[in-house]
Amino acid sequence: AEAIFGMHVDPTSRVGIISSRAGPYYAASGRFDAIIDGKGGHAAFPDMSVDPVICSCFIVLSLQQLISRETDPLDSRVISIGYIQGGNATNVIPSQVKIGGSLRSLTSAGLTTLQDRVKEVIESQAVVHKCNGSVVFGERPYPAVENDENLHNHVKNVGATLLGSNNVKTANKVMASEDFSFYQQKIPGLMLAIGVRGENEPIISVHSPFFTLDEAVLPIGAALHTAIAEMYFDKDKENGAAPKTERHTGL
Repeated sequence: AEAIFGMHVDPTSRVGIISSRAGPYYAASGRFDAIIDGKGGHAAFPDMSVDPVICSCFIVLSLQQLISRETDPLDSRVISIGYIQGGNATNVIPSQVKIGGSLRSLTSAGLTTLQDRVKEVIESQAVVHKCNGSVVFGERPYPAVENDENLHNHVKNVGATLLGSNNVKTANKVMASEDFSFYQQKIPGLMLAIGVRGENEPIISVHSPFFTLDEAVLPIGAALHTAIAEMYFDKDKENGAAPKTERHTGL
């Protein structure tokens, strides 16, 4: 049977430790950009303007209510506003404000729901404040990373053989996203994390300019990834499965 395996560095775990989980692991995610058009004017005469700044403030707060008031507390979702841009003078009400951010959900269906509601909230709040609002979801959303249970068990067994069972952990769910999920839309897949932190070294985010790793992990990761693939092929042969040569051109 076909399968795909991915590995991501984990700066919170020391070298020699791996982790993963079956089912939802990384979140589905998408991004949006919105434009709020009002009517600019002098700050002394707000009644003669249509203020897109006030409108944008209400939009940002309303978007957060989609999480706190509309989402099941046990269903992890996140909306983060990354930028607000509008005006460049302290005594002028601008005619336009731009807002952008990201949406995340541990299910792809949850992400679709968020996208629908974000559009409704932005457009409706714009109407309430006599503005015009438009939203663009500018890139193909990332699906959620959902690990195959059989492949998860396979990786656990291989990891225990190579590293010892004490060094194979259950990973926490992560609200970051991974384009590995596109492969999982085609064939069963498993994403795992491998520790890269040296002894007595601080935890530094992978997105930090100061991120570093203990290079002792390199042969461990290479050997582990190789063993995962080889032992999977061996198990396939034992089960009498014929090797496949099909190419997935859609990837």
